[in-house]
Amino acid sequence: MAKLAKRIGILIYEDFSLVEVSSISEVFSLANEVKLGASDDERALAHIDGHDSPNYSLQFVSSEGGSVASSCSMRIWTESLETRWMNECDALFIAGGPGAGRARHDAALKKRLGRVAPKIPFIKAIGDGAHLLAAANLTLQNRSLDFADEPEEALTPALSPAMSSALFIAEQTLTLDDPKGPIAAALSIVKRDHGAAVAREVSERTVPGAWQKFATVLEDTDDGGVRQKIDAAARWIRENYVKPISITDAARVAAMSERNFLRRFKAQIGLTPSEYLLRARLDASCMLLAATDLPVDKIARRCGAGSGDGLAKIFRKRLSISPTEYRMAGRRKSESQ
Repeated sequence: MAKLAKRIGILIYEDFSLVEVSSISEVFSLANEVKLGASDDERALAHIDGHDSPNYSLQFVSSEGGSVASSCSMRIWTESLETRWMNECDALFIAGGPGAGRARHDAALKKRLGRVAPKIPFIKAIGDGAHLLAAANLTLQNRSLDFADEPEEALTPALSPAMSSALFIAEQTLTLDDPKGPIAAALSIVKRDHGAAVAREVSERTVPGAWQKFATVLEDTDDGGVRQKIDAAARWIRENYVKPISITDAARVAAMSERNFLRRFKAQIGLTPSEYLLRARLDASCMLLAATDLPVDKIARRCGAGSGDGLAKIFRKRLSISPTEYRMAGRRKSESQ
């Protein structure tokens, strides 16, 4: 009898980070494509070996369901967090984003999350989503990326008995600055479900050439001192994205050679420094487009993207929409409130 698809929920709220959530969605979508592309012989061998794991079914959920706007004003349709679909959910990612500060004070959302969480084997917060996780009293400390059962005594004492009896794994925080970032977190699930070969192919399609480095991240074997240096360089990039930034500059901040910096940065963050810088500029551009009337050219210059045409190319490639269309979506959102 064929197994059902593994259910992956993504909890979002107003002003969540679309860029970070897209990273999670892309990994699982690519995993489905890779599995569908397997040959009949490969599928037969997988069945014989007991590795015919299910593919993934993704669902966006929110507190009450309905349309939810990202920090870039793109609206996503969601189901309620307490929909029946969630009763057999295998993993839940909690989105990051600027709206987390408000979401953490949403009593109804916290109450629903508290009811649903004990039923879900695997929970991870992305970036600022950790604030919501903590506000709902669901944070566990020092958890690994693994699905492996943990002894009850390893759980935080503050958890309720119902929570302690569940297979419940929650990361305090996952950001692009963290070695266990959104892409690595999703890949860890793919690797456990389908093995290293499938995870490697998904990794190659997500960030070409990065699998060996992702594997190092997933196995958590990097030296702690190196991690701190890379974290410092990532923060520096985020703080200085408006300026022209070179690999030489970033490597100097990390006190590493350029070659070693490039290798270590991609292994730990899951992105090249250039891609990381691009995402920082994209996030800033989205915020200015939604919150100001500045011309697109000026926003591009303020965010280090060069010209309006250059910014438009980034938007089209990454988010399939133009900067002007983002702005219009933001205006419509404001008028409807």
